[in-house]
Amino acid sequence: MSKLLDIQNLVLRFYTYEGVVKALEGVNVYIKEGETLGLVGETGCGKTMTGLSIFNLIPSPGQIEGGRVVLKSKEGKVQDLLSLEEKNLLQIRGEEVSMIFQEPSSALNPVYTVNEQVSEAFLAHRKKELVKNVLDELEKDIRKVGTGSFKRRIHSLERKIYKRMLKNPHSRSLRALSKIPIINRYERRLDREVRKQVIDLLKEMGMSDPERVVDMYPHELSGGMQQRVVTAMALACHPLLLTADEPTTSLDVTIQARILDLIRKMKKRFGTSVLFITHDLGVIAEMCDRVAVMYAGNIVEVADVTEIFKRPLHPYTKALMESIPRPGKEYKTIRGTVPNLMDPPSGCRFHPRCSNAMEICSKVKPRFIEVKTDHFVACHLFKGRSK
Repeated sequence: MSKLLDIQNLVLRFYTYEGVVKALEGVNVYIKEGETLGLVGETGCGKTMTGLSIFNLIPSPGQIEGGRVVLKSKEGKVQDLLSLEEKNLLQIRGEEVSMIFQEPSSALNPVYTVNEQVSEAFLAHRKKELVKNVLDELEKDIRKVGTGSFKRRIHSLERKIYKRMLKNPHSRSLRALSKIPIINRYERRLDREVRKQVIDLLKEMGMSDPERVVDMYPHELSGGMQQRVVTAMALACHPLLLTADEPTTSLDVTIQARILDLIRKMKKRFGTSVLFITHDLGVIAEMCDRVAVMYAGNIVEVADVTEIFKRPLHPYTKALMESIPRPGKEYKTIRGTVPNLMDPPSGCRFHPRCSNAMEICSKVKPRFIEVKTDHFVACHLFKGRSK
């Protein structure tokens, strides 16, 4: 499988009043076409910031100061997302890359209905497809009414408007027509078509009674329903890459299982690649093909999911595995605390907590090397060729 997304030497800083937060320090990771890559690590290690960097949506006062995020588009075009202007990024977000945000309640606007929020993605990226469906419906209605009738004239006028919309979905003249009373009634057909698409998508999300849910507001939905609505928004345009940031954290186990099953089905149906961000190693084992382990703004190990669980190499990865509670076994905690990224340790950022630390670990940052086939690690304990 070829690379769909390649993050190269990504550097991110936050300039605060207290100091400069060195959030990401030369992150290198790629995602293959059709795979699920798990990004795992302790809270605050930079997982979410890595996901947001793909969309160039870093909150202020953060700045991306180096690196590239290279995406292979649906047309096969390779482009650096960080070098694109905002208007070009708007065309890519939602259609080629989309995201399930960590807190569904904060990702949904409380003053808009489910229909209004999900339909926004359809109208932004799939408007031509919707207009074609409306034109097909209009042709049927025109054939039903008699020649020369008033209703036929109305339908013919609507057909003319929608054909113009098909050529240019965002025409200024059509926007002007939409402001004129009576004439703007032509939009009702498009509204009905969008509503139908939203209801169908909610059905695919496993939503019970989608005809009722579509008109509800976020505060009327349970946590699981909110998460499915956010997932529907992310998958509305069948993106190449779905970034799922802790999509099951605040849900009970039964809803968790439904959301995970939903992501698997959508991935299989549309061939979507998934970047699955979580600190839950159980979910990683269940969902992912490969795993990238992150610590304090650095990727420290990347390998196949089976390889990571059976033969972890980096001391931090081993410590994470040992901290998993298992029946009949005593689990171990990782000594020390996560470093302050305003003043991170020199060399390897994990060395103050590492039981295998050597003198070189505190002075020189380890290179990211390939120890085995497709098994990369950044640690002075291993030697290999540079990635």
